[in-house]
Amino acid sequence: MKNECKIVSDLLPLYLENLVCEETENFVKNHLSECESCKKEFEALQSGDDLKEVFEEEPTKSVEDIKPFKKIMKKMNMQVHSISYLLIIFFIFFGFLSMDSGDVFYNSLIMPIVGVFGYIIFRFRAFYKLPILLLVINLLACLLNFADVELYDIFFWTAIFTAFVFAGIIIAFLIHFALRKEK
Repeated sequence: MKNECKIVSDLLPLYLENLVCEETENFVKNHLSECESCKKEFEALQSGDDLKEVFEEEPTKSVEDIKPFKKIMKKMNMQVHSISYLLIIFFIFFGFLSMDSGDVFYNSLIMPIVGVFGYIIFRFRAFYKLPILLLVINLLACLLNFADVELYDIFFWTAIFTAFVFAGIIIAFLIHFALRKEK
């Protein structure tokens, strides 16, 4: 009888709405006349008591349920920022070193990428932090003789790199602006 109860329980909503064929209707009627638990379930379904409980109860989330999620998100956020910092430093060094070999053109592609990563980390503070970071890294690379560039040329190249970085920041801002959620 248990199998029949499961089948009838699945059919009860359709039976209630008269969406079953005549044979199925007769099967459900016979079963309801014999089985008291299925009859109670059908009466509850008719009165809508089950539905009231479902729609009236709102799931409550406690602060304790959210804490592990926040901890994981904070850790992931720190990892993204760490990777972005490393990528910024790597791309700035790579761009500076490419000047020595005469591949200055690549900086027009590399420095906007630095701007995008800078925007990810700093948001609008990238407008003043990235040029300072560029200057410090370029001076450090020059002082450590990574490239054969005169010290006074560093300021010129940093200004050019900064223009490309600003282009990357603006691109990242526009993408962020276009993809943000409407409130």
